[in-house]
Amino acid sequence: MKDTTISRRSEPSSIPGYRLIQVVGKGGMGEVHQATQLSLQRTVAVKLLKSELAKDPQFVNRFEKEGAALASLRHPNIVSIVDRGNAGDTYFLVMEYVDGPALREKMREPDFDPAKALSTLLMVARAIEYAHGRGIIHRDLKPENILFDEQAGGIPKVTDFGLAGFDETHAQQRNLTQTHVAMGTASYMAPEQAVDARSAGPRADLYSLGVMLYEMLTGELPVGQFDPPSAKKPGVDKRLDAIVARCLKPSPDDRYPSAAGLIADLEPLVQVNSSFLTASRETKAQRLTRRVREVTWRVGRTVAGVVVLLATFLVGAVFIRSRSESRPVPAGKALMTDFKATVPLTSAGRADEAAREGTVGEGPDALTLLADGRTPGVKAGVVTYGPPQDERGGRLTVDAELPGAGVEFSAVVDTEAVQPGALEPLWKLFRGERPEPRSALLLVGSNGRYVAFIVSGAEGEPQLEWNLGPDKKGLMQAPLLVKLEGQRLALKVDPASGELFAVAGEGRDARVLGDGLRLGPGWKQLLGGSPRAAVGCLEGRCRFQQLSARGLEVPKPPPPPPQPAPEEAPRPSPAPVVKKAPVTKSSPAPVVKKPAPQQKKK
Repeated sequence: MKDTTISRRSEPSSIPGYRLIQVVGKGGMGEVHQATQLSLQRTVAVKLLKSELAKDPQFVNRFEKEGAALASLRHPNIVSIVDRGNAGDTYFLVMEYVDGPALREKMREPDFDPAKALSTLLMVARAIEYAHGRGIIHRDLKPENILFDEQAGGIPKVTDFGLAGFDETHAQQRNLTQTHVAMGTASYMAPEQAVDARSAGPRADLYSLGVMLYEMLTGELPVGQFDPPSAKKPGVDKRLDAIVARCLKPSPDDRYPSAAGLIADLEPLVQVNSSFLTASRETKAQRLTRRVREVTWRVGRTVAGVVVLLATFLVGAVFIRSRSESRPVPAGKALMTDFKATVPLTSAGRADEAAREGTVGEGPDALTLLADGRTPGVKAGVVTYGPPQDERGGRLTVDAELPGAGVEFSAVVDTEAVQPGALEPLWKLFRGERPEPRSALLLVGSNGRYVAFIVSGAEGEPQLEWNLGPDKKGLMQAPLLVKLEGQRLALKVDPASGELFAVAGEGRDARVLGDGLRLGPGWKQLLGGSPRAAVGCLEGRCRFQQLSARGLEVPKPPPPPPQPAPEEAPRPSPAPVVKKAPVTKSSPAPVVKKPAPQQKKK
């Protein structure tokens, strides 16, 4: 049975503490009465479960379930519960009394335009998002269950959680069970709910919201192969077609994942002015009074907002500046930030696989470059970063692995500071002195690992920064021995030792800056695999020319010089034959007798 808004006098009731006045609504589970709460003398709404259903424990359980659902909800767009109980066989819920028409009646008013429809559905969607956040699914959203509270300025309120479902966690907490039959109103029921109520999750409510939005925009229900709202009703924003279509997807997985997604798409389309929510029978005097009140309120809010904004501005400036000054982010880490979006670029160049070398510039090959953060211009092999806009930094990676036991990546680098603009004082207030512009050559690995050669456009010392794992991070500064601006800079890994160097200049003028970084022969494993060459720019203008990357191999030792053939040793000459003279017998030498010595006379 459909709900109605007819009113009739109530039969005498024995609900203690309340006096029933008249019936203001009827539904499949009971009647809603306007009543007076005797203790406070205030008007309330009392919902009575049908007497024949009160004999069924299952329906009694569902009736009490609505009370449990409403009792846990406190939202300006949801009807709140006051009391619940039973008097004998009469079960009742006491709710706030909403003095206003239902959405069904509002939709029939001539001035109910698409803007009012969007504002209404946005507030209802926020109420449903709040209920879903507390594990409660309405399962019977329809125009009859959206009431407009005239006393509260005509805001819509969701009521009748009689078919509310709970997610598994909340159902166990409340010791509640769900019926295994289809429940709800057929025209607004999600397909999965029509098969089995237990299968209807939060996205079933999103389907019902989509039906109501389509009906409010076009005056018709979306049946079968329906036309988009903008085709049915002139003046409907075409962006609503996609929103409605997504809500009404037959499969729950194809709808918005939550009400928050629907709200995010609706909010930009809803006008800020919500004056349509006031009573439709507003007199000229009331309208004038309301406008004066609105202007006064807006002026007061603007003044208060300016004061709060100024205070927030000053506090935020001090806070942000203190944080930025106390914890500067290293340049390499800033350039390796996950910028979320990657823009592919193409440049002419040369990829010589035989020589293990690639250059960006003139050549027959098309090289793929991947831009993250700031997007540079690439023309004739020159990579140019203009003044920073939204992103302060940018990284451009050559999408090709660098083979070989070693590697050399080089480019001619220029870095230039950006001229300060009119808002420079605000920058200094929030962030302090603007950081120096920096350029970098990088070898990029996987999982955020990198080695970066960083140079500044000013007089700052060049740096070698690396992140090769949790325990292998560091920063090395080198004294400025040569002028780096306009020089060819290079990162080089020696293929034999695995030692990494930052080099400025070329040929005989090449100079190693600082000490080498000893990585060892397994340096590629430290980077997580074969690295890629990249350039980066922070804060200022940067220009990179003559980009070249090549793999290096351990040089083979030169072959030994050829050895001469051994010569034969010379044969010794025969010794000369010496002829001996014949031996002749010689005459014996004459014997000469010496005279005897004379004796001295005595």
